[in-house]
Amino acid sequence: MATATTTHSDLDMAAALAHGIAEHQFVVHYLPEIDLNTGAVTGMAAVLRWEHPRRGLLWPSEYLPTAERSGLANSLGWMLLEAAAAELGRWRHLPHASTAPRKMWVPVSAGLLLEVDAIERVAALVAAQELAPDTLGLEIGEDTLSMGSVHTPALLAGLRRVGVALSIADVRSWYGGLATMGDLPVEAVKLDRAFVRGAGADLAQDGIVSAVVALAHAHGLRVVADSVESWSEGARLCELGADRASGYLFSGPQGGEDARLMLANGSGWCAPQQRQPVGCPKAVG
Repeated sequence: MATATTTHSDLDMAAALAHGIAEHQFVVHYLPEIDLNTGAVTGMAAVLRWEHPRRGLLWPSEYLPTAERSGLANSLGWMLLEAAAAELGRWRHLPHASTAPRKMWVPVSAGLLLEVDAIERVAALVAAQELAPDTLGLEIGEDTLSMGSVHTPALLAGLRRVGVALSIADVRSWYGGLATMGDLPVEAVKLDRAFVRGAGADLAQDGIVSAVVALAHAHGLRVVADSVESWSEGARLCELGADRASGYLFSGPQGGEDARLMLANGSGWCAPQQRQPVGCPKAVG
């Protein structure tokens, strides 16, 4: 009975998802990425949220599992990529855009990238929006890296040839994965929130983060901390050598207009000294 109920519920969710796509119920929000050393807003990470008619704004984690099982995930992924690329095109008109180009990071799944024409479609988005090289960035999960040594390097190299930056999202298998990432054309790794949560309160975990940072830097990779929520976490991650961060410490998800205002005017962080500097904002936006 439980299985039947679960299946019925999943079918209902899949039907609601399909209806939501047809009725344009999805909206793109943006989370700022902050340079932990300077406080500068270096870019945004795009996230597709579902404006569910009864449950309100849903995060991808609340609907993506059903989307993947029902074959809708790739449609949602392309929806996000197209909207994020169009928003990135608007950034050309922001102050200092030519001297300090910002990146737009977009999470993409292995299934989307395995589509036959995936590289060509990404190249068309870059060309249509006249995006500067490496300003559109794709966040690739560890599942993509596990597709196989034969396919993955060729896929990533193809994306790099069309002017797309690459990063690895939610790094968990910290040593085995990072030890080989120096051979891949990626520029950054994003720490899984399990490593970020409680930074500074657990010496053993701090040691792991320090090792991850050291290994990533040895391979020329930037380290981004995801889901930073407290000033103490941000300060400790900065001390441990993380380069950039995102999370509610700096800002919640922003609409396009608010994100552009933050890029043009905002500083999301005061780099820590011995303690929190006087007047340092705890959040922006």
